[in-house]
Amino acid sequence: MKTTKIMVNSNGFGMENALNEVESLSQGMGFDERSARRARLLAEETLSMVRAIVEDFSADFWAEGSPDGCFEIHLLAEAVMNYDKKQELIGTSSMQRNEASVGIMGKIKDFIEDSLYNMQDGASISAGDSHLMSMGGVAIVPDAYMWTLEKYREDVEKNGDEDADMDAALDELEKSIVANIADNVQVSVVGNHIELVIHKKFNPAG
Repeated sequence: MKTTKIMVNSNGFGMENALNEVESLSQGMGFDERSARRARLLAEETLSMVRAIVEDFSADFWAEGSPDGCFEIHLLAEAVMNYDKKQELIGTSSMQRNEASVGIMGKIKDFIEDSLYNMQDGASISAGDSHLMSMGGVAIVPDAYMWTLEKYREDVEKNGDEDADMDAALDELEKSIVANIADNVQVSVVGNHIELVIHKKFNPAG
């Protein structure tokens, strides 16, 4: 099952329709009240997350599910990136290199900003930015930078005994609504395109 694609933007256009589509899908999949609430909450968090991270965007939003209870929320956004915005982003990101990010949203925000300004239009992906690759959860896949919650969890647990900041990172994971509900979050950046996918396996019976 799959919802229709809803166009949303940073001004809030289409967001209520997107949430209504998620509710309809939840009903169609036979979710109980608790699962339906969680599905809607993940959709709300997805929309608010990108809205907080990308100042000016338009995006396609949709959700899909399968009979075994696998549920996904998709947001495919295009950041408006003219020359002035890129220069502002470079300045902002450069300053953040010396500051600790706060929360999962902060980690994703840093990842998206670094990826957007590292990715030259039409250029190939490279592993040249040590800051980007050391953020935790970051991988390079064909033609894209990708951050996943699953890999971030692995990196945090792997480096927990080596880095004092990892204690704070573990605490962030425990406090994050998305991290506590979602099984995985994938964020990929290709050029000015940002795709966010949230995965959650619900009990098919509800």
